[in-house]
Amino acid sequence: MAQNRLRITLDGPDIGAEGIPLGEFIAAAEAVQDALRLMVQHLGSRPTDLGQPPRWVRDASSLRFMGISHGSFVADLMLEPPASPQGSLEDLGGKALEALLEWDGSQGSGLPHVVKDRLRQVHSSLRDGVQVWYGEPTQPRKVQIMRQGDPTRVTAGQTDALLYGWLNEVNWNKRTAQLYDYSGDYINLRFPIELYEDMLRLATQYVEIIGTGRISARDRWTSVNVHQISACRSQNDPFDINALLSDESAKVFDPERISTASEPVDVDEFLRFTHDARDAELRAAREDAVRRLNTADA
Repeated sequence: MAQNRLRITLDGPDIGAEGIPLGEFIAAAEAVQDALRLMVQHLGSRPTDLGQPPRWVRDASSLRFMGISHGSFVADLMLEPPASPQGSLEDLGGKALEALLEWDGSQGSGLPHVVKDRLRQVHSSLRDGVQVWYGEPTQPRKVQIMRQGDPTRVTAGQTDALLYGWLNEVNWNKRTAQLYDYSGDYINLRFPIELYEDMLRLATQYVEIIGTGRISARDRWTSVNVHQISACRSQNDPFDINALLSDESAKVFDPERISTASEPVDVDEFLRFTHDARDAELRAAREDAVRRLNTADA
């Protein structure tokens, strides 16, 4: 069965504590949505461009938001079910998503150039220092979207890594550990002496790890050098109200000031609504500027 879920992660200065501007999140979502649609067109042997996609492309590649996690800004998305029986049989959306997930992040391999270029364009809408990753929610391997003009992601055999899992088998003398995923598979870790106390404190917990490592010919991590580690909440953990109330850094939401939805949000409708609101704000600003000029001339 082809893949139908995707996780987008944005990380950078103060994102864990302060969140991200709405425009940066929209830019990341649009980049992945556009890349997925371009890949569907490619697999369907149709011209690939960023114009208005045909209906069959939209049906095969529409994404829905399924949830948002704490720590780094993490959004889970899922493919809409195909609208027609024929689309269900071909499952071009699932195959396109698998192609994105199998990419190694480098410019010279894997995806069509138009797809890679669209992904990399996301950084024109992001602040310096903000990184974008995507991957399968249940697997630790993630693909980093590098900036246009950056060297390839694989340098001297090393690949950037953003991993999630349970930290176990910590060996203080050898400074090694293992990171386990939901299936029981694990990745070997190495950490510097500077992270000794963090590794001791986070042993057996679910963590987020940023580092560099090597990927084998079978597309599996052979080992990862840990650069940064922090605790985070597993998607499978039950909600703990006591932990939330005791967390001094937790943000308090006012239920009277937030909008809720009874169903997952349609990505296209969400983006269209946001663009309409932005355009209305720009029109109002232009009209106000014209009024000021007319008043000054009078």
